[in-house]
Amino acid sequence: MSTEAEPLTVPAEWTEHVIPGQLIHNADGTVDDIAPGVLIPFPDRTPVLHRAGSAAMVVASVTGRAVGLTAYGTLVAGGWFWAGLKAGTYLGYRYVRGRDVIDYMGGVTSKADLNFVKRERRSRWKLLGISTGITAGLNLAGWWALVAQAGMTALDYSWAIPPSTTGLAILTTTALYGRYRLNTPAIAPDQVIAEQDDPNSDEPFPLGHCTSGEQVAECVSRALAAESIGTRTVRVLGHQAWGWEVDVVLKGSTVGKVNASVKELDAHFNIKQGGTLIDPDPQESAHLVLRLVQANPFDNMPKPTPHAPNSLDISDPHNFGRCMDGSPLTLVLEGLRILAIGVSGAAKTTGVLRDLAEVITACHNAIAIEMDPVKDGLREFEGVMAAPPIRGNKDCEKWLDNLVKMARARQTVRNRLNMGDTWIATRERPAIFVFVDEFIYLSAKGKELFIELLRLGKQSGIYPVAAGQDATSDAMGDAIADTFTLSIMLAARHADIPLVLGQGAIGEGFRPDRLVPAQTKELKNDAGQSYIKGPGLTRPLLYGWNEHSNNGIKQAVADRKAAGRPWFDRDTLAAAGLLHLADGGSERVVSGSQVVADAIAVMANAEVDRMRSEVLADALKRHDPEAYGPMEVGDLQGLLRDAGAGSAVTLGALDGMKNPRGYKLEALTVIS
Repeated sequence: MSTEAEPLTVPAEWTEHVIPGQLIHNADGTVDDIAPGVLIPFPDRTPVLHRAGSAAMVVASVTGRAVGLTAYGTLVAGGWFWAGLKAGTYLGYRYVRGRDVIDYMGGVTSKADLNFVKRERRSRWKLLGISTGITAGLNLAGWWALVAQAGMTALDYSWAIPPSTTGLAILTTTALYGRYRLNTPAIAPDQVIAEQDDPNSDEPFPLGHCTSGEQVAECVSRALAAESIGTRTVRVLGHQAWGWEVDVVLKGSTVGKVNASVKELDAHFNIKQGGTLIDPDPQESAHLVLRLVQANPFDNMPKPTPHAPNSLDISDPHNFGRCMDGSPLTLVLEGLRILAIGVSGAAKTTGVLRDLAEVITACHNAIAIEMDPVKDGLREFEGVMAAPPIRGNKDCEKWLDNLVKMARARQTVRNRLNMGDTWIATRERPAIFVFVDEFIYLSAKGKELFIELLRLGKQSGIYPVAAGQDATSDAMGDAIADTFTLSIMLAARHADIPLVLGQGAIGEGFRPDRLVPAQTKELKNDAGQSYIKGPGLTRPLLYGWNEHSNNGIKQAVADRKAAGRPWFDRDTLAAAGLLHLADGGSERVVSGSQVVADAIAVMANAEVDRMRSEVLADALKRHDPEAYGPMEVGDLQGLLRDAGAGSAVTLGALDGMKNPRGYKLEALTVIS
């Protein structure tokens, strides 16, 4: 019998019958001293299944805990990996597409920008290819080291060890980045490293980091707060192809303060210079709409198609481009006196004037003439204008004087024909549009005549179209910039805005001074973009003008010449004393080939081999007064150029002059 027992096997009811005692074993074994009471020994009856069950439960408990921890860890690690994979994929897409470069540039605004982005994309794909090759080379070197140095054979699992190690490193890195992304959910994926750790910070952050409307609203709110501009509400109206429209209600601030801070806001948003546009609400002084431009609003404008000959009417609306909000830019030409102001490279001539001339020369009840005192103007429309290209101040003065006479004469003609208060344009009596490019270079007399024409022309159906680089009274000859019915400002000087668009225009959000002119044909920047004020056009929105190609214009001009164009009406010319311009004037009386033949004849008669342009013109008038009597030097030069003689050339010392320009007999003889 054993006196040892496990306490856990003693029935609970026995304990009340047991008297506590102590069993003493003498060392010599002679005396047994048992404590008072009764000691009830019992055998060890612990069930075998109890012992086995306890061990099984311990094993199950430990195993279950291990499995649970493993499953939970796998789930957490899987979540990290999935988050890292999504963010990494997004970053990879941005990287190979060069989106970070586009954001830094403030959008692709020209072909040069697009080419730069394409080059950056190719270089990045090249870098990825090189990196892939280096990784494959390192794996191959690792496999070779295992075979050569570790004694492994080439065909066992040695080939799988290096790529497995590489894959494990990639999985680990992806999971760790995913853990970082999950712990910083307020940071956009393209912010690979957080710029700030405090989510409650009011520090501004770039607009390119925003992936939702809520983030854009927060971005705008922080940027305005950084400039001490309080807001009541900031609400995103929508996302356009070019950027964001955001509705803002100010608190304790003014629209003027926002307007004065647009350069700083550009920097806060990290968008292109001039990318922050404001549109104040005229009915609520604390309410405005911000337009944040990240890309060229007119990149996807379709190329225009020239109109058919004599298919349009100046009293109908015609399309000249598009507004940044997607609506078409339509204008009714009848009655418009137009002023276009823009610095060099803003696309006054190749954009605005070319668009206007393309439509006007397709109208059955309008004619146009164009003049430029210093440059080549709208030379591509030669042949469909009502007069040859007018160049130089002398010819400009002559034609402006003719037009003033026509404007006065038409007052009489209009009343005689009972037209009413204004001239009614028809094919027989067309309206006259007068293009004056580089207006500021006109002589003082030319400016006086133009101003008189501007004031007389509306009721007479003669509508001036002026273009220049600035609009000060010194440049214009008088403070007349605000007398035009349609004012167009491309990239221009700050000082010209109130002169052209009116006092308060800057505070209203008209900021053509923030547009950037073209640098080259490839680097167009904001060329062709403008602000406009006129009938129905009062909001500070950007408008893009149609971009007609030179070849398209040349084909249209050829078609219109073949179809025939209206001309000055005889009633007006007779009343103005200008009947010599009837039927196209001198250009329609004598051909270019006849001018060459006559020029050769007068040089031969004078026994000279060269003549200055002025001398040649006088000699031709004496040779044939009827044909050449009304012809000026500019007309003669145009006819000779059409005949293939080219422009006047330097002649060397002649007639007491050091190096005048004119024509040589041998050159005329070659083309005769």
